Amino acid sequence: MFSFFRKKQTGGISSRLAERLKPLDSVIQQRRFRSDVPYFFPKDLSEQDRLNFQHYALRFLLKGNYVAPLPEMVRDILDVGTGTGIWVREMAKEFPEAKVVGMDIEIPATARMGAPRNSQFVEGNVLKGLPFQDGAFDFVHQRLLVAAIPGSAWPAVVAELARVTRPGGYVELLETLDVFENEGPNTARLMEWWREAGRRSGFGSPPIQELDQLFESAGLTNVTFTAVPVPLGKWGGRVGEMMGRDIHLVFNNLRVACDRLGVVPEKEYDATWKALPQEWEELHTSSIFFLVYGQKP
Repeated sequence: MFSFFRKKQTGGISSRLAERLKPLDSVIQQRRFRSDVPYFFPKDLSEQDRLNFQHYALRFLLKGNYVAPLPEMVRDILDVGTGTGIWVREMAKEFPEAKVVGMDIEIPATARMGAPRNSQFVEGNVLKGLPFQDGAFDFVHQRLLVAAIPGSAWPAVVAELARVTRPGGYVELLETLDVFENEGPNTARLMEWWREAGRRSGFGSPPIQELDQLFESAGLTNVTFTAVPVPLGKWGGRVGEMMGRDIHLVFNNLRVACDRLGVVPEKEYDATWKALPQEWEELHTSSIFFLVYGQKP
């Protein structure tokens, strides 16, 4: 059914980094992490729950699972960094005639439970290149991998997404960064710790605000780039309540990296983290998300 896989995966975006890492799991502060990939977030059941909740929050925010102007007839769809696979399962139902593939470094067993027959999940690492033929998909989707893709790797990652997109098809990304409206002192402090963790780990600063330029450099056209203010907290209504909860949990995930890298003591981090919801409510803080899509000529 699915014939767009490469016979042999070649090349690699971060081969030097991959050679230094070993495929081991680490348990830190009772959370499971992958130590063979440059990923700051845990890979466990609690994180799966957060990712599913985040999916519903984003769908509510964007009023759907995608923004790109897809045609009614879409044959092949790819979701890079699929996580729990919930986006794939919903898209497979929305496009029953399409083949929908989700790819991630690991696929939880729950992803395949009750999945539509026109969906498939494969393991792969975009940092090592996508295991698919050129022009295999009409729509390539990726979102919120800012903590998984080192800053220097983004141009090559976008080029890979464009490579596997069919002429006339679309690539769409949704990302966020350390950019806020009405930023309070606790938010600013935590973001500085996050930036310092990136410096100490060699992860670098992802060029999220330049994604439109990366799309154009990868040969994509009709590029649309939008900054989306996302309210954090009940002051922003239902979407603010949902996204505030999600972003607060995201910042909780960063605790381990900051502690392990010696950026800040855990107790100080916790005190700052716990103060965020009240600060967001008082200042009406918004996180800025960046949505970009472009078409393969």
